Amino acid sequence: MKELKVKKDFSNIYVQKFPNSYLKEMKRLEYRIPDETKPLYLSIAKKIYNKLSKTINIIDIGSSYGINSALMKHDLSMSDLDDFFLKKEPSIEQSKQFFDALPSDDTLDFYQIDISEPALRFSENVQLCKKGLCVNLEMENLPVQELPQSDMIIATGCIGYIGYKAFLNIFELLKKQQSKENQDNPKNRPIFAFSVLRIFDMEDIEKTFNHYDYSLVKADMNPIRQRRFSDLEEKQNTLLLLHNKGIDTKWLEDDGHFYADFYIASPKKLENQLISISKDLKRCAGN
Repeated sequence: MKELKVKKDFSNIYVQKFPNSYLKEMKRLEYRIPDETKPLYLSIAKKIYNKLSKTINIIDIGSSYGINSALMKHDLSMSDLDDFFLKKEPSIEQSKQFFDALPSDDTLDFYQIDISEPALRFSENVQLCKKGLCVNLEMENLPVQELPQSDMIIATGCIGYIGYKAFLNIFELLKKQQSKENQDNPKNRPIFAFSVLRIFDMEDIEKTFNHYDYSLVKADMNPIRQRRFSDLEEKQNTLLLLHNKGIDTKWLEDDGHFYADFYIASPKKLENQLISISKDLKRCAGN
């Protein structure tokens, strides 16, 4: 995807043993979208929990160091993580003690997928996830036996780096996991929720969801600020790309930040619930 050339490459900070370098750079760039998506994810998870009355299995794609899990399970913010990890360099044991001492939402179990083995091992070691899978979703198949049946699948910031092939992979996993009875019952299939920068084209992803009998909609809410542009070149390239697509950047990217839309998806037979979810998300976002 040509859009990828627009964005700065941060690969080096995703492969460290500890999240310090990652958090330091994200703080510098005012990357705070996990704070914004947290109430949205929790709103959807609460609906699922109320319906199923069981612990919710959440697959977090592009999970990195387990940021979504930390914020959602322990009611933290990105600033809270900065305060702990950037004022000193805590060990794995100190990091685990930090999270263990916090209240935890036991209605949520996280399973994480990322291309960074060190980031996943950190998340596992401090128990931010039940299991982490180091898989390139664009190229590798997901091992069926490694993941439980999911109730919710989320992604913050990685869609665009990964595209429709990753979702093909996920949907094929879901098919293999589910019995014929479950496949015919849409209530046993997961809800998707994820943010996508406005620079990325969603056409192929939308076709993939449709192929697997899912309705994918952009939530009826304002775009979410993701992070500040790393430099003038990144800003200029982003604005040029958006303007060439006929997308208005006034009040949004013009202010020097990337912005993302929020998408939700469910089986087509449950399409009405997307309307209800979207209304709730708009309230959560304060739109």
